[in-house]
Amino acid sequence: MKATTFIHSNEFLRYCAIGDSLTVGIGSTYFIKGFITKYLWLLRRSQNLPIVPYIYGRSGATTANILKMLQHPFVKEGIIRSNIITITAGGNDLIDAAQVFLKNKNEKDFFLAVEHGKKNLATIIDTILKMKNGGVPFIIRMMNLYDPFENIPGTDKWVEAFNLGIEQLSSPPAIKVANVHDRFKGRTNELLANDHVHPNNRGYEVIADALFELGIDPL
Repeated sequence: MKATTFIHSNEFLRYCAIGDSLTVGIGSTYFIKGFITKYLWLLRRSQNLPIVPYIYGRSGATTANILKMLQHPFVKEGIIRSNIITITAGGNDLIDAAQVFLKNKNEKDFFLAVEHGKKNLATIIDTILKMKNGGVPFIIRMMNLYDPFENIPGTDKWVEAFNLGIEQLSSPPAIKVANVHDRFKGRTNELLANDHVHPNNRGYEVIADALFELGIDPL
């Protein structure tokens, strides 16, 4: 899918990436650096414009941590200035819940992680929209969660429950969610790094492709 061409008045685009270890690129090699490397390459090639990036990722960040991150002056500036914003969030909420579940086998921890995560994500989007009100044209691109623990029975239903909350935040064409879950399902041995949690280079390429295929309308 070819992204719609957008000619910026200053002849460049600004891109802001906010999120957890997927935004950092944990699991990829130094030269690939997660999905952002390929995503920016695809955008530059399709738009034939330079892109100024603002990258704000923190390994291990939960949705609550990312919500707090939005208050940092540098992050605020990146959001306000940018035309394209990507958000990766929620995976650590479920990973933390899964670690507790393996000890006590109580699904209540998954339920709480899903409920709190959905609430935080809604507040993250609302906060960004308020920052962007009356500013430069922009789009928000998110991704749903893949299940790195496919070998643990019952985990995918909680991933899908969390994903439902992410997908409810979609408001096309300005806010769209890439379906990474289905692209990773049954392929985690191929797409995950040696830690069996984060994507490898190929996995990040799959994420970049999924985000890019959402296009950049209405820019």
